[in-house]
Amino acid sequence: MAMTPIPVGSGNPMVAQVKGAVSNVMRMGNQPALRRAMPAILILSVAVLAVGGWLILREPARMVLFPGMAEADKAQVIEALNAAGINAAVDSLTGEIEVATAEYHRARMQLAAQGLPTSMPDANAVLTDLPMGASRSVEGARLRQAQELELARSITEISAVSQARVHLALPEKSAFLRDTQPPRASVFLQLAPGRMLEASQVEAIVNLVSTSVPGMARGDVTVVDQMGRLLSRGSDDPAAVVSDRQLQHRLEVEQLYRERIEALLTPIAGPGNLSVQVTVDMDFTQSQITEERVDPEATALRSEQSELVESSEPPARGVPGAVANQPPNQAELQEAGQVPAQGGLQPLAGVITNRSTGTTKNYEVSRTVETTQPASARVMKISAAILLRATPQAPAEEGAEPPPLLPEALKADLERLAQTAIGFDAERGDTITIAAQPFMDEMVMEVPTDLSWVPEVLRQVGMIALVAIVALGIIRPLLTRVVLPGAAAAGSLQMGGVAGVEVAAGDSLDDVQARLEARRSKLTNAALGANVSREEKFAVLRQIVSEDPARIASVLQKMMKDDPSAPKA
Repeated sequence: MAMTPIPVGSGNPMVAQVKGAVSNVMRMGNQPALRRAMPAILILSVAVLAVGGWLILREPARMVLFPGMAEADKAQVIEALNAAGINAAVDSLTGEIEVATAEYHRARMQLAAQGLPTSMPDANAVLTDLPMGASRSVEGARLRQAQELELARSITEISAVSQARVHLALPEKSAFLRDTQPPRASVFLQLAPGRMLEASQVEAIVNLVSTSVPGMARGDVTVVDQMGRLLSRGSDDPAAVVSDRQLQHRLEVEQLYRERIEALLTPIAGPGNLSVQVTVDMDFTQSQITEERVDPEATALRSEQSELVESSEPPARGVPGAVANQPPNQAELQEAGQVPAQGGLQPLAGVITNRSTGTTKNYEVSRTVETTQPASARVMKISAAILLRATPQAPAEEGAEPPPLLPEALKADLERLAQTAIGFDAERGDTITIAAQPFMDEMVMEVPTDLSWVPEVLRQVGMIALVAIVALGIIRPLLTRVVLPGAAAAGSLQMGGVAGVEVAAGDSLDDVQARLEARRSKLTNAALGANVSREEKFAVLRQIVSEDPARIASVLQKMMKDDPSAPKA
């Protein structure tokens, strides 16, 4: 039986209200239903508090800020992030700087505003740190490193490239020409997530590196991405390079014809109701024809040369055999038929004895030299296929032929428009096929499932399971041991008819006992009724005993312990 302490001091209204509230709470807590539900309430409260504490105190999901960051920049990055109020930590396994997923983009913007990280120093920093008195080999290595860094910085300016590294293989200069080796370069690219480089961008990187190093050919530059894929073609097989260019040109021509057809037919068919494919057969054979023609009838005087040669012999003079002969006088030419002044018959002086005449004429014969080189990319044949969305047709009557999906008049108009768009040539063998079929309204495509959330969910489920095991396996048994005995004692008192009564100041023990007996009789009458006979009361008690013998046994045991006249065990 619970005894309420008797107040001693004078009544204070505030104290009385507090005591009344406490008594009401105690009275509510003594309710059997609340006592039976108390373990479940406590277990649920502990579980809720544990889950709430774990959600509050758990470490949020983190992401690596800059993979592969240099060790010299990590301290600056952490200081900058902490100054901005961003919690940054270093992973103990990889050594990378991680931030919360929600702060990832804000952290990158904050670092970009401060010019961090500076993982890739410029050439000036490398050359400034060059020690004085360094050997020629060290100086050459530093110069090559500076050149590599500058090339890498230029390559990283491309939007799709996240990081870049350049390795230059520059051979030593040799005085012998046969021992000279060409320079080579290797470029390693780390592309941004979800980005890819086009063929033109790879060619631009190759040209950038090859033109930056004297004597380096384009085929000596190798470009590799982070997946180990070779992006540069190289020049080992020139035929492969030519084939790729020819294929690219063919695809561009097909795209041009397809866009022309779509631009003409889309206003008629409507957006989304047209599908066009064009195939172009092209001949990339290169040939050169040189032809020389000569016309013998068409001549022209190119040059003419005339020549006249005459010679004469003067008469001999002097005494033959004389030693002191004087040289003869100069011969004097006389006209034919003149007679010398002195008498005698002598030959005429200055008579021409030899004459020759020659004429040379050069004629140019008409000649034509013609060199013809046909186009290397000639269109041999064009094939176009056009598919239209078929419009729903009204059901045909029984026995009648269903209407065509594409009317002949419309088909003819579309075919003429397509022929005009591609420059149709029947002699070349061009073909155009137009058909109409119903399209699928919705295409179901399998989207790859992102399973990155599975580890986080498993972690949370494991924590909840651990809290539940602790609550149900440890806390609940302890609470059951502590709470259930008090509830059983309260039930035994109620079954025994003992209830708490108020004790006023100056009441004796007999008065309290009288109130208890009156309270017990009231509880009995309330449970069994005032007009119930003794046999009916016994029947109710027997039914209670048969339904819950354990509680009756506990009540009898409590009554025997409280009875002073009961024999001691």
